[in-house]
Amino acid sequence: MGIYGKINARAGQILLPSLFVIPSLLLFVYLLFETTKVSREKMRQQFAVDSAAFIQMGDYTNLFNRTAYVNGAFPYRIFKEAYECPGPDGANIPIENANGSGKKCAYDILYESGAFPKYKNDVKGQPVTALDDKKKWEIEYYEPARPDINENPAVIAQSQAIRSHPKSKYHYTTATLQIISLEECLKSRLSKTEAEAMWQFYAQVYKLLGDVQKSQWTVFDRFTENFNFFRKSYYLNANTQACVDNPQSCGNDGIFSPGGFSMNKLALGSSFQMHYIQKMAYNAKYDNPADPYDFGNSVASFPENNPGIDMTALFPSDGLFQLATIDGSKLGQFGRGIEAFQGWDAPSNFFNVDLNTLGKCRETGRPCVHSRVTSQCPQLNTENNNCVWPNPTPKYQTRLYP
Repeated sequence: MGIYGKINARAGQILLPSLFVIPSLLLFVYLLFETTKVSREKMRQQFAVDSAAFIQMGDYTNLFNRTAYVNGAFPYRIFKEAYECPGPDGANIPIENANGSGKKCAYDILYESGAFPKYKNDVKGQPVTALDDKKKWEIEYYEPARPDINENPAVIAQSQAIRSHPKSKYHYTTATLQIISLEECLKSRLSKTEAEAMWQFYAQVYKLLGDVQKSQWTVFDRFTENFNFFRKSYYLNANTQACVDNPQSCGNDGIFSPGGFSMNKLALGSSFQMHYIQKMAYNAKYDNPADPYDFGNSVASFPENNPGIDMTALFPSDGLFQLATIDGSKLGQFGRGIEAFQGWDAPSNFFNVDLNTLGKCRETGRPCVHSRVTSQCPQLNTENNNCVWPNPTPKYQTRLYP
């Protein structure tokens, strides 16, 4: 049988195509194997950077929500329960007006002096308003008493009318807070004994709030000083040789990415501010030992002969805490997203293709995976993601985007 006959034989019809198909099939198998190897490594890297970014952003979400509580909900609830008339146990008798007609609750006297914030639609004589179902907690200071405090950045000084009342023998500086203004004192029969108890309680409450806020910042600053949560999470999930060899620099690409965590780090005193008053004063009327209801016109500012109690001496620090604010542009950036471009080294392959050069990212100079993580509140679009102050609404949530 000639060659032509062999080619036309049934066995030849199978053998000759196989000489081309089998090598191609083997190449396809190798290609599939190498592709799977690279894809598996990329998926591991993607999971690692997603987890690291989400966990690190949780620190920011916690700080934003806790600061919002300290700024608004906590003082509102504390003073509402302490001084609203009637109180939870039936106490808190209203204070008689100086002209003898009507009465006024200590809660209203303090609020209208600008001492603390309350919910805008607070119901007089009722318990604290539940705000859980509201997207915006409109907790604010009395605007006429402290005209620029309900802003960001906040100016915590009282109004000029309160600081320089025409009947006052003092002209207080912007660093002094009168928790009971002279105007409110003139309208009521508030005794020195009652007023003294109020300022002491006020100082204790805001000292505690200040300690809480300072502790929150200290913990946050420790966690974000070197972004250890990002590094440790990435180390555990990616388990690269570079991280094993140099754990201190593990995750550097993601942390120092353009628009990343390092570029948007919060700093105490600039992007994160705690506001204090240095002095505190109050106005009241002298008690008449012969007639406890006789106050006459014996109005006095306390402490006498000294315009303001030095809060920096009582609480060695910056004074008495009032509230904390975060730079609006920073909050907006956290709402839009923090970027993390984490580089990784592609494994070698059968075809000797340099994927580290061929697939390099502009941000890292080698192959990379990307995550965008946010901390967003209900006022993302209307207030540039500011729910810390004003309108402190502790409803920030961490969200992850590809």
